[in-house]
Amino acid sequence: MELTSTDTGSELLADIGLLEVERARIEARIAEQMLSYADHVRCDARRHDDPVVRDLEAGAAADSLGQVLRQPTRTVQVRLSQARRVRSMLPQVWLAHRTGRIDAFRVRLIAEAAHRLHDADSPLLLDREVVDIAATRTTAQLKAWLRRFVARTEPDRSAEREHGEAEQRRVHVEHGPDGWSWLSAFVPSTSAHRIDRLLSRLAERRADGDPHLSLEQARSDVLADLVLGHITIDDEPTGRSHAGAVIAVTVPVTSLTGLTDDPGTTFDGAIALPAELVRELAAEPGTLFHRLITDPAGRILDVAELGRFPSDRLRLGVQARDGTCAFSTCSRPADLCDLDHEIPHPRGPTSGANLRPLCRRHHRLKSHGLLPHPAPPSRLEHRLAQYAVEFVAA
Repeated sequence: MELTSTDTGSELLADIGLLEVERARIEARIAEQMLSYADHVRCDARRHDDPVVRDLEAGAAADSLGQVLRQPTRTVQVRLSQARRVRSMLPQVWLAHRTGRIDAFRVRLIAEAAHRLHDADSPLLLDREVVDIAATRTTAQLKAWLRRFVARTEPDRSAEREHGEAEQRRVHVEHGPDGWSWLSAFVPSTSAHRIDRLLSRLAERRADGDPHLSLEQARSDVLADLVLGHITIDDEPTGRSHAGAVIAVTVPVTSLTGLTDDPGTTFDGAIALPAELVRELAAEPGTLFHRLITDPAGRILDVAELGRFPSDRLRLGVQARDGTCAFSTCSRPADLCDLDHEIPHPRGPTSGANLRPLCRRHHRLKSHGLLPHPAPPSRLEHRLAQYAVEFVAA
């Protein structure tokens, strides 16, 4: 029987998935060999009686590995440390890496999160919960989940973690070619959240008036103009106006009243905020602070309305429920998305159950019948299961 173009496309996607699994397995094998080599050098160095010489020789393993990997010694040292941490503290993550479910970059993100945990039971909880998340989400989604996990698992350590991070704050300029440069800054998450929203809203206005200007280009232009004072906001000089700053946070009522210290999270799930900071923001003048107060289970009730367009209250509820664009690999915040009727109106109701946020790109793809649906992953899942059986049997 002759294969159709659809069959060919499905085969290609399946092959790509299998190659990704093989890549992750190879990365895991490299990590294992790196650890074995470092352990071999450390063991061999014990022949020296002088501890200084012994430590120098053991440490030289990273230099030798760096030559083979063509990476700086410090990078190799970090890779060794993270691999050793995952192998010893997170056995389920390590197994998922060896079987190809999780690649090296995701393992590194998990290792960094584990390093921020202090309580003895926390890594065990992380190991139990993170594998399925890491294996099915994008790296951006995984990063956001890890931030929330650390915040909710050890809320009593938030001040300690915040102090440590604050000492790392800085602004970095990296000059590029042809008169352009990269500007990056490490700032408090609440400030970054406000800056991001402000840039997006001002950039959308500017891009709407110029068909040759993309949204990302407009964000760059607006940032430069804001910092240099070339534009005003609400007739106020740059830096003196709140510019309609909105902090949208889901927070347990027990935290808001000070009974517990469970963290709040922004609607898109990208930022976990310590309970004390949430309480401070709630009292801060000049900030529109949406507080979606939940019960301990975090439940949000469905609401249905007449008409095609949802009210502000229903829109806010849907945005809070989903956080980001409903497409599985998209992390665009829900408050910057369109609200889409899954079952088109008027056949489908204007209700929380029938509404979902879709970014403009995915909304257009859906409108034209081009929104991809997850392909049946039978070959990939079968191969992953086979790898897992092989390793468990070994």
